[in-house]
Amino acid sequence: MGLKTYDKWPDGSTTIDKVHWTSGDDYCIEQEKASQEDNQTPPVEDGDNLGLKIALRPIKQFTILRAEFPSEIVDELNSHIETVTIPKNKDYSRGLVGQLKNDDRSAQLDFSLTDDIGKTVKIILDQCGTTYLKTGCERNATADVTQAWVNRAYAGDYNPYHDHGGVTTSAGLSGFVWLKVPECIEKLDAFVPKFNNAGGGIDGFTHLVWGTTTLRDVQQLRPITEDYIKPEVGTMIIFPNWLKHAVLPFYGEGERRSIAFNWEVNDAK
Repeated sequence: MGLKTYDKWPDGSTTIDKVHWTSGDDYCIEQEKASQEDNQTPPVEDGDNLGLKIALRPIKQFTILRAEFPSEIVDELNSHIETVTIPKNKDYSRGLVGQLKNDDRSAQLDFSLTDDIGKTVKIILDQCGTTYLKTGCERNATADVTQAWVNRAYAGDYNPYHDHGGVTTSAGLSGFVWLKVPECIEKLDAFVPKFNNAGGGIDGFTHLVWGTTTLRDVQQLRPITEDYIKPEVGTMIIFPNWLKHAVLPFYGEGERRSIAFNWEVNDAK
């Protein structure tokens, strides 16, 4: 099994992570001296900042990791779920908030990390979680996935706002990988959420929330504190386990299937 990681989101945006203010002579464009002949200040040219030293300091809040499983691994996981996980029918719904109940097949089922497939998945997930901690958080720690469960959602099913617990360490990670996405969700635009005209533009999307401002507040120079993520088969997202998120309902044929995970964070001694 293997996967590739992205260095940027599909919409082309990048993550800026500067720890300190940065300014220096390269940022300083000295104003030319006033003309000796007429004692007049020369006009300001484009790029001239009148001798000021300028620095931009983005305020980092947290990091999200995005990775993609190859299609053959997705097929293997789906086959394992259908032949092993579903027949076992080990229900996880009592300990979870998901409202997956509108179809006879709607379910939240334990995904074992102890059989052959589960052990291989755990190795990959632990590597991804540890990479997240060391690279995304500059934290000398390792990630240990301890819980995994399958979400089988059909028309009308949804997951209200929640965050993940279930870890005994001071910090934790959570995430999920999408394994099946209905056509009614696949056809939606991933980058321009549509709320108007009752068009269902974000049906079945995952909504991440880390503040109280909305996408419209960007026009007032407020920071973005939410994101709507379109589920895509094979895509995995990892984030701190305190991050609030929800899954919006969809209305169409087919199954929206994912595996969700929780990692414990073990800091180096």
